[in-house]
Amino acid sequence: MVSSPHEAMHRIFQEYPGLFSGASEVLGVDFGPLVGVTVLPTDLTEARPVERRVDTLLRVDTDANGSNLLAIESQGKKDPAKSASWAYYLSYLHTKYRLPPVLLVVCQDRATAEWAARPVDIGPPEDIKSPIVDLISQGLGTLPAAALWRKLVAVDLSFYKSPISEELRDEGRAESRAEDILFILELRGITVPEDVRGRITGCDNTETLLGWLARALTTPSAEGLFSDE
Repeated sequence: MVSSPHEAMHRIFQEYPGLFSGASEVLGVDFGPLVGVTVLPTDLTEARPVERRVDTLLRVDTDANGSNLLAIESQGKKDPAKSASWAYYLSYLHTKYRLPPVLLVVCQDRATAEWAARPVDIGPPEDIKSPIVDLISQGLGTLPAAALWRKLVAVDLSFYKSPISEELRDEGRAESRAEDILFILELRGITVPEDVRGRITGCDNTETLLGWLARALTTPSAEGLFSDE
């Protein structure tokens, strides 16, 4: 049974649509002044069956990752209508089978492949991603899922600016420099004790790591990285 709190959380936007203007500012989305709102039917059931067929659908079972759905589409040329269809396929398959769906588009030429590889944008502009990413990060707090969330959003941070994205970029630069330092020392045949390795990989100050990286080229020992300290 639908509860009163559930109804109140969404029906308030029907009664006072102007609230969305304030919410959009919080989310970082500028939809412009509100000039009209139309309440549409909420039943999303398709009244008439629409034929939608994926070219090949496989259930893939593995020891490591469990079961997944693999939807394979053969695409000979660019088709603007396909982006919406592919998004529908994945959503429908996940709803029906409750398994993670993967879409593989097989193309005949590079141009079509590059077109098919583009992300499908069906929501508001990209600037909404920044505050939502930060709000989710703050909401997770110290829960174990917080670390997983940081890894997920670190996959591609190039499209927006936010405190968490800048922090993750700094972490990525620090990790890269630490790996470079260790690589240079090992390439020069210098033994790196575990305590030194831990100090290098545990440092998150990019300027300090840059100094160590310069010393790694000439230091006679791993401990020599810290000679000035």
